[in-house]
Amino acid sequence: MADFVQSHALALISEAVGASTITVLKADKGMAPRATVATALADCGSNVEFADGDWQRGGYLAGFQNLVDAALEWTTKECPHLIEKHQQSLKRLFPLLSSAAFTVPKDLTNTSSKEERTRFYHHEYQNKLLVGLAEYLLEYASRSGLRCVLVIDRASEMSPTAVNLVKVLRRLDSERHFRFVLVDHSNSVFIEGACEVNFGCYSIDELAGLFKPDMAPQKRRLIFEAARGNPLLLRALITCNQAGMPVVGYLTSNAAIDLHLASLSPEERSEMLRSYVEADCNPTDLIAQRNYETFDREYADSLHAEMHRAAIEKHLAGKSPLVTFHALSVRNKFKRLELIAEPSEILKSIGLYDTWFSYFGEMFADPELRVYGTGNDAVNAVFINAAFVLYSLGCGCVSVPYLDLFYSKFPSSRYTPTVLYAQSMTYARYQQPVNLPLAEQYALRNIDTIERDFKYHEKYHYIKVFAENAYAYIKARQGQFDEALQLCTEGKATMSEIYGDNRFKLHQSILMYNISQVYELVNELSLAERKLGDVIAVDPYYGEYQNDLGNLLGKVPGREVHASNAYARAIELCPPYYEAHLNRAGLRKRLGDTQGALSDLDRALSIKPEEWRALLEKGNILLSAGNPSSAIEAYLAAAEFVPSHADLQSNLGLAYSELEKPEQSIAHYQKALDIDPRHAPAHNNLAIELFNAKQPDLALEHANQAVDFAGEPDYEATRNHIRMALAS
Repeated sequence: MADFVQSHALALISEAVGASTITVLKADKGMAPRATVATALADCGSNVEFADGDWQRGGYLAGFQNLVDAALEWTTKECPHLIEKHQQSLKRLFPLLSSAAFTVPKDLTNTSSKEERTRFYHHEYQNKLLVGLAEYLLEYASRSGLRCVLVIDRASEMSPTAVNLVKVLRRLDSERHFRFVLVDHSNSVFIEGACEVNFGCYSIDELAGLFKPDMAPQKRRLIFEAARGNPLLLRALITCNQAGMPVVGYLTSNAAIDLHLASLSPEERSEMLRSYVEADCNPTDLIAQRNYETFDREYADSLHAEMHRAAIEKHLAGKSPLVTFHALSVRNKFKRLELIAEPSEILKSIGLYDTWFSYFGEMFADPELRVYGTGNDAVNAVFINAAFVLYSLGCGCVSVPYLDLFYSKFPSSRYTPTVLYAQSMTYARYQQPVNLPLAEQYALRNIDTIERDFKYHEKYHYIKVFAENAYAYIKARQGQFDEALQLCTEGKATMSEIYGDNRFKLHQSILMYNISQVYELVNELSLAERKLGDVIAVDPYYGEYQNDLGNLLGKVPGREVHASNAYARAIELCPPYYEAHLNRAGLRKRLGDTQGALSDLDRALSIKPEEWRALLEKGNILLSAGNPSSAIEAYLAAAEFVPSHADLQSNLGLAYSELEKPEQSIAHYQKALDIDPRHAPAHNNLAIELFNAKQPDLALEHANQAVDFAGEPDYEATRNHIRMALAS
């Protein structure tokens, strides 16, 4: 379809893009603003690239996929070391991507069989991936000299993942390599701080090229008014008019199109339907769209199912993004669920939970879909996996009722051990506060069920050890470390004896890791290190183990260098890994490397700006370094996320005291005590401020409480000083 230029919008678009990194262009469906945007930005000094943001048709990074492909092509030829540098983000966000520049093999999470993959990514993992991808794109742009305005059509259909990438790029792109024009056809795109431009309607003169030259001016005007200045609707109404439909007067636009469709034979409509579905329901033909909406839904569903199977095969062959459009377009909800099961598992395995739940939340809430299937089907597994992710997100109030429902509906399902395991871990680890007695009930019920119903299952030993692993975790939380250690040790021995060391390798490594964790809990650090070393030997490319090794070695005097090396390896192996930077900052601070600690904290905050622990620690370092103003800035930023943190409020009081601002200092000490009335440092420091403010009696009250709650020598000195002053 030809594009048209809307004259009055040119200056608005040009000014908005010049002033803002993100411009949201509000345009009704069919307004086709591409030519207008291209004209408006012709002299903007950047490449203007157009993309379709519809994620169901173009994959979970639709809108960016062409840019990513261009970056990979250029860096493969010109700067392969950039691919190597960012390989962990790239290969995990695009699991089917291969590159000669990749130097690190996949870890066991990514190479284990689907049914053994009990370890899944934390919900924050996605942000790390997007930060890694954004940094790769920015380095590509810097090296190649690219400056780009990316115009994303159908931005309201972008995946949540792609929308988050826009925000990450805006935050990290200090040199403005990228600017964005998001074309919103549904008036639903909102990004804080973006410029908004209302595109409006075309004039009749701007759309003159759509009319036949011999059409009477009055007829043109009537059709133009019926189309409301929308070229997509105008084209459809002109077609209806040419077919003899009275598109003006008493007929609405849809009625005119419907009557035109009524004039076609069933065979013509069937062929139109097939062509429309095979073209991914291209929305530029309103007559074909209306035919799709009103003609033979069962046939349309069968076509979508056929197209979906072809799309999945193409994706798994590495030839296309993950297309979910056809599966999600099937109107029979049970068939739709069956088709979307495999794409859902793919999104889950990457950790793109926001995009997954953007459509699966509705399915999870459907009472009929929750109990659909035999209990042993792929659709049941998807629901159970959703419950796993939901309880790890802290949504136990959502996952627990479903798991209970599944257990009551399908008590003999092959997934029963998984369901009971999930319940035990919900109550033992994720629900706050934890409920260890109830967690233990579920764990023991699971073990009994396996003994009763799975005794002759081909993977009986694996299933049983997996259940006992959860029980071991509960025992460790209960402080029964010997029992926990015995369960893990015997489980690992059973796995090795029955399956050897190579089958179920992921789960065997997890058992070894749990043994290490128990040793660390009982302060057997050398045994913990030895066992963790064994785990790393089995799964050497799982960066989280290196972070744990750094934490462990940091507790051992004289092993600080080894701890630092472990953190460096964790950072190398993982997508931008703020936790490792945060942990290494603590180590560096302890060793007196203030600048190194601050560097790590700043890196953690560039990955996760809302990481309040990094802000708090940064404030502490700056305060100790004699920079209370900067410390206050960091503390106040932390307080945006954790306003009710007693240490933070107390430290704010100390920083304001350093600046000789007693009113603010006292206010923050009092706020700390409102949060924690037994906070001894706040009582002590408040006593000092009150004494200096000529309130010695009240100062003594707080000094007494500081000593009562923590008999530190400094607190005793504060109290003695106040007592002596009162006695003199």
